[in-house]
Amino acid sequence: MKTSLLKILISMTLVGISIPTFATDPIRIEKRCEDDSLSSSAAFGRNDWAQKCKYITHRTWDFNVNDDYGNRRGRPFYPSFYEPNNFDHWFKAPTTKAANCGRGAGDKYTKILTCLASCYTPDQKLLFPEGELTIYDAFSRQVKKIVTLDDAASLNNLQYTTRPVSAYSESVRDVLHEILVIKTQNGGQLKVTPNHPLLVSSGHMKNAEDLKVGDSLISQNGTFDSIVSIKSTEFFGKVYNVRPDSSGENGVSLNGQIVIAQGFLSGSMYYQNTGAYHVNRLVLRDNLPEDLL
Repeated sequence: MKTSLLKILISMTLVGISIPTFATDPIRIEKRCEDDSLSSSAAFGRNDWAQKCKYITHRTWDFNVNDDYGNRRGRPFYPSFYEPNNFDHWFKAPTTKAANCGRGAGDKYTKILTCLASCYTPDQKLLFPEGELTIYDAFSRQVKKIVTLDDAASLNNLQYTTRPVSAYSESVRDVLHEILVIKTQNGGQLKVTPNHPLLVSSGHMKNAEDLKVGDSLISQNGTFDSIVSIKSTEFFGKVYNVRPDSSGENGVSLNGQIVIAQGFLSGSMYYQNTGAYHVNRLVLRDNLPEDLL
């Protein structure tokens, strides 16, 4: 188990969040959470509903919605409900506090999985050693390597390397997703779920839903491309994601989990789940003068 995942699981245990027995299979969790993918506002509502109905404790609610400083998380954790002994039978729980407390027919969906997920529509292109491929094509072919930022890369000196693909994820079934279509001044376009992490010109990782017109994404060549429009639409189907293998002696390389999507620097599956605490933080810095190191 990766160190980052272990830390989150330990934190969840300390605040009383039950950890499923399959927690060592993060890709299976990814697929389920993508089926029950929520925007941040809907995730807050899910937590409020679950606390009202006493399905989670106040302590768990606080962990899910607030960070270590008591501020609302940019990307909250949220509970997803499934049937005991049958992980594939699950319940699309309410996302408003006022909803009734039933958990499906017979109130049988009593097990809880904690989610934090987001991903790409199948037509979005990522950069692989052989060139750009749609995420669907790469998944279908099980392409073994992907291009990521190099460990030595900085905000003003982008460098790239090739890393093995640790895993792909695909939604278990076709479902309706909210998608943000982001267009930039230089003609770029991205289609991602609202809580998909993207790298902005300050070097911070931001959720797509927290971006606004005038913010700048970072292009593959290091230039900044200003956002000119962000529109919400719906997509019915499966969504996909990928996680590079950037593990090393010192844990997961954050640069190694930054991929190139539609020509822009984007967070991988890692930033969307086990490394989600890095969202809204500075992850790519300028070069520092040697006397400051």
